[in-house]
Amino acid sequence: MPAIYSDAWYDDMKTLINGSADFKKLAPKQRAVMTLEVVGDGKSPYVPSGKELYYLVVLDGGQVTDYRPLPERHDGKGLGFRFTAPATVWENIAAGLLDPITCGLRGQIKIRGDMRFLMQNADAVKILVDLYGQQGQTDWPQGKPPYP
Repeated sequence: MPAIYSDAWYDDMKTLINGSADFKKLAPKQRAVMTLEVVGDGKSPYVPSGKELYYLVVLDGGQVTDYRPLPERHDGKGLGFRFTAPATVWENIAAGLLDPITCGLRGQIKIRGDMRFLMQNADAVKILVDLYGQQGQTDWPQGKPPYP
C-alpha cells in the first residue's frame, strides 16, 4: 500500500486508470497534458503551509502515458489544463470524502483550460475522477482525512 503523494502511489493510479475498460472506451484519443497542483494549506499533515507539489498527467490514445511529480510549477507551454487546490481538498477526494466534480463547480479546485473539452468528455472525466476517489490502496502514515 503506497503512501499518498509517493511515486508508487502515482504509479498505482496510472495502472488503475489504464486498467479501466470504461475509461479507455470513453477517453479522448487526442493528447491532453495537464498538471495537478497541491497547495499546502496548514491543515494537511502531508503538504506544509507555503509548500506546493506539482504533478504532470498526460493522456494520449485513451490512456495515461505519464503521471509523475514535477520539481517546480509547469511553465504552461503545451499545457492543456491546470487543476489547483488545497492539499486537504485533494486528500479528501483521494479518501473518497469529497466529489471532485462538485469541488470544481464550487471553486474548491481551480480549473484553467478548455472547459468545452471537459464538457465534451464529461463521461470520461467522471470515470477518471471516480477512480481517483476510489483509489483504496493508499497508506496514510500521518493520518487519514478528515483532519481535526
